[in-house]
Amino acid sequence: MNIRLIILLSFLVVSFLWWLPTLDSEDTVNSDTLSDLIPEYTATFLHQELFDKDGNIEQQVFSQKMEHYADLSLTHFKKPEFIIYQDNKPFWRLSAKIGNMQDGLLLLEESVSMLQVSDNEFVNSITTEFLEINLNTNMVTTDNDITIQGKNVTVQGKGLTADLELGTLSLVNHVKTIIKGS
Repeated sequence: MNIRLIILLSFLVVSFLWWLPTLDSEDTVNSDTLSDLIPEYTATFLHQELFDKDGNIEQQVFSQKMEHYADLSLTHFKKPEFIIYQDNKPFWRLSAKIGNMQDGLLLLEESVSMLQVSDNEFVNSITTEFLEINLNTNMVTTDNDITIQGKNVTVQGKGLTADLELGTLSLVNHVKTIIKGS
């Protein structure tokens, strides 16, 4: 009986010794992952202005809180607001509860509002729960439900593609249009 006990204990010790290095490697991976989650810098009540190569303003960024993660090339915003300019004039004001920007792609989530600052009789605002904006191409897309408000019209749909440069907008699926009297 002693021999069986010694063999069993030997097996358990060897198994434990093989398993022990995996504990260290998991701790290393977890600590590396945690260090990636610490922002390189943060800002509260951020106000930033971005200019083109000729010194013309392209956009303004406001945010209640901003965190930048350099290793991920990610910037996270809480209550962001972006003002996009065309011809040196504010054209669109975008806001949301949450925003993430990575590699020129801006993702806005929760209570997303896109207000047209310039006069436009058809589109005054677009609301949804998610918008993806490519800041390099000025293309806006979503697959979510949207509501487009105009001076005398409300359009509801699901999915949207818009080109901010050309001023074009197309619905993926039209649901309902309500036309109000002047």
